[in-house]
Amino acid sequence: MKKNLKLLILPLFVCFISCNEAASNKEEAENNKEKTSPKKTDIIATTKSSEAMASFQEGLAALDLNESKKARNAFTKAIEQDPTMGIAYILRANTASSFKEYSDDINAGKVKLDSANNWEKMYAEYQSTNLAGDRKKGLEILQNIATAYPDMARAQNDLGNGFAGNNQFDKAREQYQKAIQLNPSWVGGYASLAGSYMFNEPKDLKKAEENSLKVVELAPKSSGAQITLGDCYRAQNDFAKAKTAYAKAIELNPTEPEGYYKEGHANIYLGNFDEARKNYADAGNNDVQKSFGIINTAYSYLFQNNSTSALKLLMDEAMKTDTVSANKSKSDNDKSNYLTTCANIAVHNGDATTLKKVVPMLLPLSERLANDLGTPEAKIFAQADKLNWESLLAATEGKYDEAIAKSEAMKVAIDPIKDDRKFEGYHYNMGFINMKQKKYADAVTHFEKADLNNMYNKYWLAKANEAAGNKDKATSLFKEVAAYNFNDVGNALVREEVKKKLATP
Repeated sequence: MKKNLKLLILPLFVCFISCNEAASNKEEAENNKEKTSPKKTDIIATTKSSEAMASFQEGLAALDLNESKKARNAFTKAIEQDPTMGIAYILRANTASSFKEYSDDINAGKVKLDSANNWEKMYAEYQSTNLAGDRKKGLEILQNIATAYPDMARAQNDLGNGFAGNNQFDKAREQYQKAIQLNPSWVGGYASLAGSYMFNEPKDLKKAEENSLKVVELAPKSSGAQITLGDCYRAQNDFAKAKTAYAKAIELNPTEPEGYYKEGHANIYLGNFDEARKNYADAGNNDVQKSFGIINTAYSYLFQNNSTSALKLLMDEAMKTDTVSANKSKSDNDKSNYLTTCANIAVHNGDATTLKKVVPMLLPLSERLANDLGTPEAKIFAQADKLNWESLLAATEGKYDEAIAKSEAMKVAIDPIKDDRKFEGYHYNMGFINMKQKKYADAVTHFEKADLNNMYNKYWLAKANEAAGNKDKATSLFKEVAAYNFNDVGNALVREEVKKKLATP
């Protein structure tokens, strides 16, 4: 799925690209191993069209480097050249800009796999688990694929992504290393290791740089490779070098929006806010998901402690989405992105007035987006999303008993989902409520069980420890938050506060 697609109902989708069919597939895989098992990174794709195969391979190479627009165009071309090529639909789903695009591609691909090979069918089943929010089954399928195709570097790398999605980062890195050993000339393992060392604990920015440079060495003409390197420099606080790498990405591929977004982010940290907003406008002009240009512009105001301008921009855009897009699903997706960002800002600022206005507008969108996905699990997430926002609204208004009751109901609603991480949102809410109640020890306990890959959650864990008197722990956590140089609403809201806190003796 496109890296910056905001899957607001299914938080799991922020994911990486699983059988209870394992028993039946295992025998088939063993029987056909000599015939089907690929060597190194060879992907097995079923098509009689050499032109479709060439386009498919082009899309795959672009996807490996996170060149989403280029990948989507290539997969679309492959589908036009061979409409029966089911795996092209399945992989194109990773570049979707809305829930409906994602769901439609997976469902269209699955019905075109009758003559497909075992890898294609297993991978399609894996993608389907994302629709169901079934992280456990997804990992199980990825393990089956890696076992059935031990010589395929991509299969080992995909399994690493599955482990990472379950917060098993040591196992993820082992798989990425295995992918590199199987095929040292493929960018995938290096790119995955670079990202892991940048964003997952324990971080190692030196190793991140080593792997980023290897990606550039293997793909010197790739805009995505330059973006990987630029991200590494940004993680190292070298924003000038990051900006240079991002500018190189734009030069290599001026129609790919990601380079403009990234250069804008570098400009934010350099204090060049007007230049950053120009970058975001340029990104939006090249991106079918134009809402992200708007949202990042809103973040730029937040980095300047100007919530008023951010909220005005987002609300103005939300109000006109229905008139600027004939695609209802995409319009709903954009509007949900705008309003969710507004709601997050309002919660952080304790702005109950804005939250009371936004939440009733947001909830019907959650239901419609769940219907776009069309799975029972999507409806469960929509119900949980409703209770989540009602809980946060009640907490913001000081109605703590109601807030707790809504959070407990959210926990019950989400319980059927097969995912060990399904209660992270519940624990964040309870931690937030406990902070409001000044029950700081309880807040620490809950925030420790929230998603601590999210720096905003780590910020609240730091605040809770500070309030509970755990000064050293709080300082250590605040330093982690301050060192995070990547753009999201949480970082935009707290960065200056944390920097000032650490600068004060």
